[in-house]
Amino acid sequence: MVSGINIPPDEPRYVLRDSFTLPADVDAIGASGYAHLLAREMKLTARLPGGGTRGLLWIDRWDVAWQETYYFAAPVRLPRGTVIHSEITYDNSAGNPRNPSTPPRRVTWGPTLTDERGGLTLLVAARDEAGAAALTAARAQHFQELLVRPIRR
Repeated sequence: MVSGINIPPDEPRYVLRDSFTLPADVDAIGASGYAHLLAREMKLTARLPGGGTRGLLWIDRWDVAWQETYYFAAPVRLPRGTVIHSEITYDNSAGNPRNPSTPPRRVTWGPTLTDERGGLTLLVAARDEAGAAALTAARAQHFQELLVRPIRR
């Protein structure tokens, strides 16, 4: 997730979602999350081509101090065609003790802690050079699509 954050005041559950289909077989080695003060929950899951689901990262009580990379105990093999789903939930209500605005105000994407950001990253290694090239191209295309996505109102 890059931009598109536009959280209305008093919104207790503003959710941003994204997905990315792996164009190659990969080994996932870790995951990281990034957000500011209004984020409450982060999830990163993999929907395998056969229909199964694998949890990769879930932080159910986000804290801005947890912007770390979390490495898996062992690589997680994900086959080509796996869909990676990311979801970040924000709480811009007066009931959120971390909300820096009283009363809550509209919050958009920006660099300061009173703005918001959000991103989940899955660290992967392709299994071969052709897979690495496909992954690089697909990632660049996905990033470009995120940049032109309209902001939710």
